[in-house]
Amino acid sequence: MHAKPQTIALANTRAAILDLAERLLQEKGYNAFSYKDISNPLGIKNAAVHYHFPTKTALGVATLRRYRERFQEYILGFEQSDADPLAKLNGYIAIQIDHLRNGYRVCPLGILEAEYNTIPSELRAEAKALEKEIWFWVRDTLAAGREQNIFHFMGTSEDKACLIAAALQGALQMARIAGASSFFAIVRQIKRDLGLKE
Repeated sequence: MHAKPQTIALANTRAAILDLAERLLQEKGYNAFSYKDISNPLGIKNAAVHYHFPTKTALGVATLRRYRERFQEYILGFEQSDADPLAKLNGYIAIQIDHLRNGYRVCPLGILEAEYNTIPSELRAEAKALEKEIWFWVRDTLAAGREQNIFHFMGTSEDKACLIAAALQGALQMARIAGASSFFAIVRQIKRDLGLKE
């Protein structure tokens, strides 16, 4: 059975709203954009945004939930291909490079961590869930890499995962002023600290 044109149009509008909301979140922050910033560029009325997302909180939650789902699909690809810890680490860094190359955007999690005290509780819960998912994956990747003699570092894999995540989040923000070279300098140092050759 084929979907009706109106159903397809509604789905496309919803996806376009989420795409733009994610971009605005990464470029400006959750608190710095309104429905007008979405409706005007898309050539739709505010009511159309409200139809799909009755509140800005609902829009923020849907945007972050979709990002989380993509992240889960991304890491599942590494697991299914039996990638080694170094490939997984490079995959994690590649996510941040993608943000950098798409207009010096900050990771959605990094933005929400900065705005955490001012965002709705529902969005806080999504941010916490994403942070936990990223941290667990990086932690497990580091632990496996150390067991396989790929990574060499002091301290626990838990602490090192926190340090790497914080460094990359900060590197994206720093790059907005200092340029992309500062981001890649931090990436090089992360790899040196893991005992990896350049």
